[in-house]
Amino acid sequence: MSATNPHDEYEALNHAVDRLVRRIPWADEESVRLMVAEEVAALGDARLRHFIPAMVETRVLRRLRAPGPLDIAV
Repeated sequence: MSATNPHDEYEALNHAVDRLVRRIPWADEESVRLMVAEEVAALGDARLRHFIPAMVETRVLRRLRAPGPLDIAV
């Protein structure tokens, strides 16, 4: 499927990772994937799953743009 019409949440999150890595060139893909996983876990009990990828992308972008070192739980 395409980035504008993903087949499922997993595919949509992968497209979000790709967009974030292109948008913030200094952020490596592994760090972005870890941050996405953290945000998905934080929203794990959300009942309406349709908007999770967009919310996760926004939250990760906010974290990447924040001053200081990246806050990633390893």
